[in-house]
Amino acid sequence: MFGKFGILIIILVLIFLFFIVISYGAGAFSKNKVKPETKRYLKSVNILLTIIAIVGVILVLFL
Repeated sequence: MFGKFGILIIILVLIFLFFIVISYGAGAFSKNKVKPETKRYLKSVNILLTIIAIVGVILVLFL
């Protein structure tokens, strides 16, 4: 139904939506100052999402 690049785009869009939802839930878009614990949490989430995106790209392009 979808080609390799269609699947890759869907994976990247889902990762981006997941990032937006997690950031919004953690309060990154609020006008109040973000706590240091929240910043560390968001940094960890960004690292995790980056790893997932890299693995997704590798799987789609090389399999």
